[in-house]
Amino acid sequence: MSLINMKLLIIEDDPQIIDAISSVLKIVWSNIRVLSSTSGKGGIELVESQNPDAVLLDLGLPDIDGFDVLRQIRAFSLVPIIIITVCEDENILVKAFELDANDYLVKPFRQLELIARLKASMKKRRFMEEDLSVTYANIHFGRTVQEVYVNNKRLFLTQTEGRLLYQLVSKVGKVITVTELSEVLWGDYIPGASDNIKNYICRLRRKMEEDPANPKIILNHHGIGYSIPV
Repeated sequence: MSLINMKLLIIEDDPQIIDAISSVLKIVWSNIRVLSSTSGKGGIELVESQNPDAVLLDLGLPDIDGFDVLRQIRAFSLVPIIIITVCEDENILVKAFELDANDYLVKPFRQLELIARLKASMKKRRFMEEDLSVTYANIHFGRTVQEVYVNNKRLFLTQTEGRLLYQLVSKVGKVITVTELSEVLWGDYIPGASDNIKNYICRLRRKMEEDPANPKIILNHHGIGYSIPV
């Protein structure tokens, strides 16, 4: 399915945010169809009746809790769901990923970040082609690239974080360029890819490294890319 022809559902109680997101996306993808609901119940009904290609879900809804919306959608659909939240609270994100959210955006988010994360969620995943038995030291994958264990403790990663880590682990000892990583994550080299990848690397380091400011697992090669040492 072409991203240009995608059908996106926004479940958000602020009409101004819905309008802003719609305007940005229609500039990038003129044929995109944007559906919206300002209530959780209405959003669930639209997922059932319209079968969207992706969902942006605000957790602060007026009628029912956003987590309940996520839980109910997951009872019948595997549609990619990106959480919209006002704060990057670890407990909130862990709960969202436990309920099988695919990614998240923290308000206020940048236009390029929104586009990049939608592309990442919509990009076709070929899990059967990925050798999830690859390991590095005490790090191994579970059923998907989002299910990662360090010292047998599960980390809760977004799809993009998981795919990024998978690329590094599967090519231990090799420097992977920013261009290569952008093509893997988003299908092409996008404007702002270097900054976006840097942000993902920082998040991975916070979740994995004992001292994120002095990383030992994911190394930076200035102006080139990243690697995991042998």
